[in-house]
Amino acid sequence: VQQDVEGLAIDWLHVLDGSAYVGRSIGEGQIRSRSGVSIVAVIRGTQTFAAPEPDFTFEAGDVAVAIGTAEGLATVQGLSGK
Repeated sequence: VQQDVEGLAIDWLHVLDGSAYVGRSIGEGQIRSRSGVSIVAVIRGTQTFAAPEPDFTFEAGDVAVAIGTAEGLATVQGLSGK
């Protein structure tokens, strides 16, 4: 699901097995510096991590809630492992 609001987009990015982000932190992935996109939450099973810190480490199966421009979100689609 993606939602656009006048230049602002929100997307739920699934971190799949084989993704380059599995086992790496938000900071290590340089998501914000490379795309301008902020990870505002991560859903892991039934647990939600709101406003995760840069040292938050992704696991396969996580769903990252990301906010930024549509172009920035397209840049971080690598989170899905595609």
